[in-house]
Amino acid sequence: MEKIKIIIESLEAINATDIVLYDTRGKSPFYDYFVISSVTSDRQLQGAISHIQDDLVKNNFDIARVEGKNSNSWVLVDCKDIIVNVFTTEERKFYNLEKMLAEIEEIDIDALR
Repeated sequence: MEKIKIIIESLEAINATDIVLYDTRGKSPFYDYFVISSVTSDRQLQGAISHIQDDLVKNNFDIARVEGKNSNSWVLVDCKDIIVNVFTTEERKFYNLEKMLAEIEEIDIDALR
């Protein structure tokens, strides 16, 4: 759970909003947790990438891979066992990943503190 806390804190540090964490253990053979968050600008999107990567490395975790690094609306940060999606608000509404994850258990991030 330490890694998840670091990622959530990294997102909160750049003022990401509507952060949601799903427990996909036993549901996906590729990752254990799935995070979705929103930002309001492409600058904030790039900040999320930097903060997550830097904070993970500072805490002795492997550097995360990033898909869509040059995008200005959605990036996927692959932290091996945790997948982090950072969307602009409009893009998140468009893709509506929460609908796809409706049957997956959501974890209360406040309970992680």
